[in-house]
Formats: sequence, structure tokens, C-alpha cells
Amino acid sequence: MRRGLAAGAGLAALGLAMPVLAAPCDGVRGARVADVRLDRLTEIGPEHPFVPPIPGAAAMTQRFCRIEGTIEREIGFELWLPDKARWNGRMLVGGVGGQAGAFNYRELVRAAVRGYAGASTDSGHKASEAHWLLNRPDRAANYAGRAGHLLAIKVKALIAAAFGAPPAHAFFVGCSGGGRQALTEVQRYPRDFDGVIAGAPGVNTPEMSARRMWEMQRHSEWGVAVPAAAWQVAWRGATRLCDALDGVSDGVVADPRRCRFDPASLACRPGQAEECLTPVQVAAVRRLQAPLHDENGKRLDDGLLPIVQVSPALLPEPFTPGPSYLATVLFADGVHGDPDWDGRKFSLARDLPAIDRVMNLHADNPAIEPFARAGGKLILYQGWDDPLVSAQSTLRYWDALSARFGGRLGSLARLFMVPGMDHCRGGPGTDLFGGAGGDAPEADAGHDLLSALEDWVLKGRAPARVVAVRQEGGVTVRSRPLCAWPAEAVWTGRGSTDRAENFICRKGKT
Repeated sequence: MRRGLAAGAGLAALGLAMPVLAAPCDGVRGARVADVRLDRLTEIGPEHPFVPPIPGAAAMTQRFCRIEGTIEREIGFELWLPDKARWNGRMLVGGVGGQAGAFNYRELVRAAVRGYAGASTDSGHKASEAHWLLNRPDRAANYAGRAGHLLAIKVKALIAAAFGAPPAHAFFVGCSGGGRQALTEVQRYPRDFDGVIAGAPGVNTPEMSARRMWEMQRHSEWGVAVPAAAWQVAWRGATRLCDALDGVSDGVVADPRRCRFDPASLACRPGQAEECLTPVQVAAVRRLQAPLHDENGKRLDDGLLPIVQVSPALLPEPFTPGPSYLATVLFADGVHGDPDWDGRKFSLARDLPAIDRVMNLHADNPAIEPFARAGGKLILYQGWDDPLVSAQSTLRYWDALSARFGGRLGSLARLFMVPGMDHCRGGPGTDLFGGAGGDAPEADAGHDLLSALEDWVLKGRAPARVVAVRQEGGVTVRSRPLCAWPAEAVWTGRGSTDRAENFICRKGKT
């Protein structure tokens, strides 16, 4: 039977319960940290396993203390403390994507398995609350980064109370919104973490959210002019045209910036009804792939790469703004303060700048000298096929870092571009490499980003190459090196193109 201790339990009852508590719970139970409430402590172990709320998750039997708590009034957090004998002396925090409002159980599990003290925060609200941002500037500040900073401070204090010393090193891993959180830590709170992994970071969330609103507006106008099947046709056409540009025909476009694809090449011929686009669809795909401009002609982004598909999940029919979309939460509840606001009235020129008056969701500041002086190390990664966070935006940030740091950047940060990977994971590429979401099948510095980051922070060995794999049915069917940008994987011309050892890392041509 699992045993938990509610915060309201009396000291006498706690004393009676001491024999069944794990040592980490014993150490933290009486901890007093300002503005922190420990709501529940639960012993996890072989006798009382825990099944995390992750689809298909197995029961966890590692011994650890699961702490559910609150910072200030409503910043929820979980902290998992391993048995002291298993603690590796480090802390791992998992970022949360989208609207947040939940905990990153995948990274908490990863931490427990590796012997970390693991933590995650909901950023100060619950995702189940539809209009969490409405008339709540305090929640806006927490979501924009304050909650993550407070978590780092408070959790370090709790770890010190439990183990007698704070963590020797602190790491952060996140993708998408979690990647934005990662860069926010680096840019605004440079001493919170020693090593940070930021995947698909959405360095300019307002711009990204504005494109989502604009795409939904256009879809509302066109109805089903560009259904999901048509995007598949366009994607297959671009892939057929550009797949072999890297010398390997594998269903993956290595660097889609080199792909000169025109949707008109797929226009239906007389009598053709399949694997082609109607004239209306050709025009629509062209317009959606083009750089975004506001009503005054100001260019806002670089457009969509030809192998990127606009997800049908982002284009509901009919167009009905709802709180399940971060973009509509930002604009309806945040900017307009009206949950019934009609998203069809969205204006790029008016509404996009207004986000900055609600909260700072920019994570594109290259001035990260304080993080560098503190000895911090940063790993970024980005899927080329990402339909939500454009690869170009991540490359723009990398270029800004390069312009600022020059040749010194390699000792501070590394970027790994992932051919064929969608948003954080998925797509036709090799998408398992130990980024956010869990360990790689081989959790070592040559195959796993977190292990590579540990090696860099602890031993000074910067990663130049990490082998990623693609699995089908749990079986590895392809491996391919991810190379520190601007290098890319190039086939040697010998051996299977499905094996990483037959590739070298070499600087590519744009």
C-alpha cells in the first residue's frame, strides 16, 4: 500500500509514520523554506510503486520521495528525491510546453532513473482552467519565466534540507515551450543552471503565435481548400524533388533551405485527380509558405520551409478560437481580456505588438555573457521539419549568438539540427537522441544529449557529434550522426546509409 502524508497531519502522527518513510522524506519533512508549502510527501518503492500519468508508462519501483508542493499562492511543483545512497549530487528540471499548467513527468521519471533530484512546475496555473490568463497579470509573469526561477531557488533549498548540501550541479531540459523556458533561464537567470538543453525553443513566441492565428484565419476563409491530404501531397512532392540533394535517398531532406520547390509543379493536369493540387490549393500553399507580413507590409518571419506541413490540428473546421490553443489564450484572454473575442478579427499589426504589454515571451536575447561567466553550457536542437517552431527562427538566434561571441561560442553553446524531425519528436528522421522527453536507447555521451551535457559540464568535453536513431516497433532501423552546427552528416559513399558509422561530420553548403 502506498503511504502519503498530507500537509495537515499532526506531528504525533508523523512520528508514528516515520518507520515507513524513505530517508529523503525524513530529511525534507520538517524543512522550512520561505513561501513554500509541502502539500504531500509520498514514499515510492518496490512495496508501493507509482505509475506516472504518461501513456503506456510502467510502474516505477525506484525508491524516492515524491513531494507535491506549492510556491507562494499557486505555483505548483513536484520534487522527486532519490534515496540518499542513489543521489548523484545533481538536480534535473524538466520544462513544460504549450500553456504549461502541468508537470513534466517524463523528465521526472528520467531524473529518478538516473539518480537525480528531479523537479517540475506548472508555471502557476492548471491547464484544466480554461481562462487562466484572463485578468491575471501575476500568472502572466509566472508563465513568462518567474515560476521557473522560483522553482530553481526553492528546490535547491529543499534538496539541501534533505541531503545536507545543495546540488553540486543543476541541469534543465525542455522542448517547445519548455525550450523557451530553458532559454529564459539562460538569458534572465544565468546562475540557476549549469547546463541547459533547449529543443525547438520558440525564441519569439509572440511571432509564432501570430502565425498560428493568421493560418487559422486563412483556413476559415478558404474552408477546406487545403485539407491535410493536400499538405501530404505537397510534402511528398518536395521530398521527391529534394531528398537526394545530400547524396542519400532516404525520405529525408537534410537541409530544406536548399530545396527549390514550387507547389505549381504539382498542379493537376487535365483528368488528374490524385497526387496533385488544384489551382486554389497551389495558391493557398504558396501563400502559407511565404514569409508573413502584417497589414502594413512589415515582414514578421521567414515563412515555412517546403517540407513543413501545416498541422490539421492547428486548422480546426470551422475556425473557432478556444483556450486549447496557446495562441488564442494569449490574444483573447491576454491581449483583449475577452474570452468571447472573435479570432477572425485578429490583426497582425495591432495584436502582435500588444502581447508584449501582457508578458515577455521573447527568448531571443544573445547577450548571455553572465551565463558564460558562470561556466554555463547550452545545447540547442531543432527539427528541420518542425511545423510549429520554425527551424529558421532557431538558426536566426544561433546567428545572433555567433555574431556576438565569434570563435568563443563553441566553448559555450552547441546547436544540433535534426533532418526529418517534426516538433520535438516524430517525422521521417532519426528522432531519438536523449533530448527532452527521455533517455536515448543508449544513454551515453555519444548517443544521448543529457549525457553529452553532463560530460561537457563535469569533464569539459564539448559534444561535436551525437548519434540519433529511428525506431519502429522498438527496433532501431536507422542511425545517423547529428553534427554540431554548421557541420552536417555526409555519407562516405561506402556502407549502408542506415548506419551512423558510414557518415562523417562536415561543414555544409547553404
